[in-house]
Amino acid sequence: MEKIKSYKLSAGLKAELNLRHKSSRNYLKALKFDFHKIPFKGIGIFVGVFAVVIFSYVGIKSLYEVQSKKNEVAKQAKIQTYEQHLAQIKAEIQNKGADAEGYVALSEEYLKAKDVERAEVAAALATEKNPAWRDAYINQGHVFLVANKFEKAKGAFEKALTIDPLCGQAHYLLSLTYQELKNNNAAKSEFAKAKQFGFETEVGG
Repeated sequence: MEKIKSYKLSAGLKAELNLRHKSSRNYLKALKFDFHKIPFKGIGIFVGVFAVVIFSYVGIKSLYEVQSKKNEVAKQAKIQTYEQHLAQIKAEIQNKGADAEGYVALSEEYLKAKDVERAEVAAALATEKNPAWRDAYINQGHVFLVANKFEKAKGAFEKALTIDPLCGQAHYLLSLTYQELKNNNAAKSEFAKAKQFGFETEVGG
């Protein structure tokens, strides 16, 4: 195998390579960073403001979560207190030892006295005593209607109609309920049925 001949660099090439080497060193010198030009003060202010914003956000979020938990605990406490209140009312009315008709009469008395809470409890006891009695549900629906609990009233009247679909009074009261629920088509339909089967505009004794 033939050896590669060695060559000497010409004076011109040496000069050119030396110039390139010097240029590289000058370029590297130019790349040296001047730390005095860094705006440390501005960066410090920015970092400080950012830290304050982050800590404020975390603090506000923590306070919100703590307050939400407190509100939820307070809400549950109110619900529990109200449920205990209703349980006391129920025990009080049950002590009267009435039958289904007696509880309906009691609910009507409470309504006249504008004691809606006791009227609702007595009406519910009437349906518990006799779940197959149409008029117990009509009475309960009427109590809910007076209390502006229209969805519950609707359910009670519908229950009465499952027991007696030809009850004009239940259809009439259901038509009033649908009016309150802004369902005019259903209200008209129920009123037409009420006229067909007959009804009275007065409810209760």
